Amino acid sequence: MAVLAARLTEAAVVLAGGDRRPVPTYVRDVAARGLPTAGAAAMMALAHSLELLWGRGWLPADVAAVAPKPVRGLLLDAIAHEGERYATRELHPTWRTQLLDLGVADRPAPEFTEHSLALAVELLAALMVLPQLPHLIPAPGTPTTTTPGAHGVDRRVLARVRALLAKAESTPYPDEAEALSTKAQELMARHAFEQAVLEHDDRPQDASAHRIWLTGPYQGPKAQLVDAVATANRCRAVFYAQLGCVALVGNHTDLEISTVLSTSLQVQATQAMKRTPARTRAFRHAFLTGYAHRIRTRLTTATTEATSGDTRLVPVLGRRQQAVDIKFAAMFPGIRVRRSTISDTSGWSAGQAAATLADLTPPRPRVAS
Repeated sequence: MAVLAARLTEAAVVLAGGDRRPVPTYVRDVAARGLPTAGAAAMMALAHSLELLWGRGWLPADVAAVAPKPVRGLLLDAIAHEGERYATRELHPTWRTQLLDLGVADRPAPEFTEHSLALAVELLAALMVLPQLPHLIPAPGTPTTTTPGAHGVDRRVLARVRALLAKAESTPYPDEAEALSTKAQELMARHAFEQAVLEHDDRPQDASAHRIWLTGPYQGPKAQLVDAVATANRCRAVFYAQLGCVALVGNHTDLEISTVLSTSLQVQATQAMKRTPARTRAFRHAFLTGYAHRIRTRLTTATTEATSGDTRLVPVLGRRQQAVDIKFAAMFPGIRVRRSTISDTSGWSAGQAAATLADLTPPRPRVAS
């Protein structure tokens, strides 16, 4: 325990000072003070590490997505501990939503053991090497403003499309699933454009940003699927290959549709691939790439058919696109386009066939009992 406690306290001192200053003598005496002192040092180090990450563009959901599973519980403890110094009014609505989703409210203070101290060292090492990310929302303690018109998808509409997806996923008949998918996608497209018509005035348009974290393996093809959904819904996407996430920029409503739909389609793609005979890695990579390509075509067609002929949309969508392009260029200057290749044509064909039967709606929300 002495080595762990000393390492944790040293990390806390270094983080608090922001440099590699010599460690004071009391660091060597921390082991003699027992686990409570070592635990307090651990939480101080973790909290300050999180504070630095918030200043580098990270959000609670981002950190939770990249943290190794064995340290997730300790990370949530640290997020709760670090957040105690902020008043609710100092947090952006997105920040408050993420904390609620992570369930960090009212978490009891952890009781450290030698094992949890070892996990704290592992978590500190993981947090301290995370890179700078573009800021999506103001960090805690920064003044926040509410964007006019950023209302998102109507909850009633979202409930309808999620119900369609639940029905499509439960039916054993591919034709019925396909019909439900198309109907739901058209419903989402019509809603997004109707909302744009209601907001058709001279006020400036604004763009928001969001990150979607991908599970491995085959994150490249999965990122292409997210890009397909985003493009069809008037958003732009950037893939962080080393981190395994996709950043989206778009109108608030379009972002919400893209997020819930791409998340659902990733699940469907994985399920469809599992129903194919177990094959090579090249086959599975080609399968998911073909799936993403086919989804791109389907979504674009469904959106066009649902909204064609409405000239009222041209001015407001033009201003929205300009706002998206400006924010995208500011967040990602000098971005490069990468091309992917496949080496298994049978996998590509199987993926396209599976995407033809995919449901294009978000999942049904869970209802608390």
